[in-house]
Amino acid sequence: MKTCRKDFQGRKSTAVLKLLCRNIAAGRFNWRRYCTPQTYFGQEICVTPLHCSYGQIGYTVHFPYSNMPEVEYDWEMGKLTVDEENWKEYFQHSEQ
Repeated sequence: MKTCRKDFQGRKSTAVLKLLCRNIAAGRFNWRRYCTPQTYFGQEICVTPLHCSYGQIGYTVHFPYSNMPEVEYDWEMGKLTVDEENWKEYFQHSEQ
C-alpha cells in the first residue's frame, strides 16, 4: 500500500512539474501571484525573483516542504531549467 501511494505521489508531482514548465514556456504562468507560498494544482509553490546588477532577469520556483527540484526561468537568456537541466531533457531522462 505504501509503495502504491508513494508511486502515485511521484507521478502526481511529475505531472504538476510538467504542467508548470509547459505553462511557463507558453507564457501562461503568472509568477507574481506566487511570490508568497500558494497552491498550484494541489502543490505548494513559492517564486523568488532572479536579479543581477541591472535588474530582474527571471525567477525560481521552489516547492516548500517537498523534495521536488527547483524550476528556474531566465527570460533574458530564454532558458527554462529543472534542477539546472533543460526542462525538455529533464523529462526525457525521467521517462526512461
